[in-house]
Amino acid sequence: MIELRPGTTVTTPGRTIGEGDISLFAGLVGDFTPIHVDDVFASASPHGARIAHGPLTLATAIGMATQTGMFGPRVIGLVNLNWDFMGVVRIGDTIRSTVTVETLRPTSKPGRSLGTFRFEVFNQDKAVVHRGTMTVVLRDVGGAEVAEA
Repeated sequence: MIELRPGTTVTTPGRTIGEGDISLFAGLVGDFTPIHVDDVFASASPHGARIAHGPLTLATAIGMATQTGMFGPRVIGLVNLNWDFMGVVRIGDTIRSTVTVETLRPTSKPGRSLGTFRFEVFNQDKAVVHRGTMTVVLRDVGGAEVAEA
């Protein structure tokens, strides 16, 4: 598990977004907006093809960050998301993220902290497609994994 300190930055592994990801996400959340699921409609759009749902990319970025050991069992709950969707993710794009610990501060409950993490999500061409922050409640697990600022 990564020791968290303000300024700690990790880069996630890459993940290629496929047609199946978009179809599964659409079915899971019930969002069948044509830009995501209709090839004919999407081909006539400014994007020229179907694109991934913004929240699919957001969720994938968080999932990839979890795989680095940054989150996992130390996360108790989500407090806030503040996210900007600046570009699209097309079928076949490979995304990855840099995730930086912005702030850590103790809460009123011993052994818990509030952590804010900055995400920058980019595609295979290194174009930034999303930026955002996520604030979560963290618990200390096994000692000094969360270092207060």
